[in-house]
Amino acid sequence: MRVPALILFLIALLLPNMARADDSAAIHKLIANINAAAKTNKARMLKIMVINTDVAAATLEQEKSRTGLSLGDVYVAHSLAMASKKSFNEIVALKAKGQSWGAIAQAHKVSLKGSTAALREMLKE
Repeated sequence: MRVPALILFLIALLLPNMARADDSAAIHKLIANINAAAKTNKARMLKIMVINTDVAAATLEQEKSRTGLSLGDVYVAHSLAMASKKSFNEIVALKAKGQSWGAIAQAHKVSLKGSTAALREMLKE
């Protein structure tokens, strides 16, 4: 009887870490896809980002320059800010302190899976 309880305990302990790893991997892939699309057609990628974030293209460019983040990172920061009801600057400050995007998402109980799927569909068009 103790072995199944130990197994259940280990599963409960490891599952959140596995979910976090999946979220982090999905976020990194999203950033890579955005950055690759921006290299191919930056104007189109900015247009898609404007539609998804409701932030002007000029503002996105300024934030990219000011923070040193890539366009993909800027998109993720805005997505996390919207979903967590925090400001873009608050989310970027967490990233600047060394937190990963996955850790920031988890701390705010946010998943970007829907955002990832929606953006992937828009990139196909």
